[in-house]
Amino acid sequence: MKEHTAETTALRAPYPGRLVFYHPNAAGTGSALRVELRLSANAYDRYDCFFLEMAGQIAANNRKQGAPAQFDWENRLTVKLDFNDVCEWLLVLEGRKDRAGGATGNGLYHQTAESSTLIELRRDAERGGYLLGLSRKSRDGTASVDRRRMLLSEAEAVGLRCVFQIGLFFMVFARNLRISL
Repeated sequence: MKEHTAETTALRAPYPGRLVFYHPNAAGTGSALRVELRLSANAYDRYDCFFLEMAGQIAANNRKQGAPAQFDWENRLTVKLDFNDVCEWLLVLEGRKDRAGGATGNGLYHQTAESSTLIELRRDAERGGYLLGLSRKSRDGTASVDRRRMLLSEAEAVGLRCVFQIGLFFMVFARNLRISL
């Protein structure tokens, strides 16, 4: 029987299951993005999707001098991307469209009882990447618009595209494969 050491245990430890991009800047106005595939454990919970979270950078004057950039995950914006949303993003990430969002290309629009959110993904050839933006406002107009933006590099976009392509398969067929969640 093989003895388990810290090294072999670390090799078997599960991947945290999130893709994270950090884009801090000297002005303290950067953003971070987390992408996570969520599969329902219960067949009646039909929320198989990707969760996308964006957090703003905590301004440099609110951190200790010399400390690494930090992000305000407590006040993050969260959106759920379903099958069709991910397919719309893939059209952009694969170069078939310049912008996500139906015929108008103004972004994907999500609405809840409390707020409306615009999810933007577009090719930014001038800066060499993909502009990702989330904008949320309350439906009753009491709160100001909350915005997050970041420019994904070509390399980050390739990785995100691959994650989305593979993730779609699991969103649709995970139960058929009897994968333990």
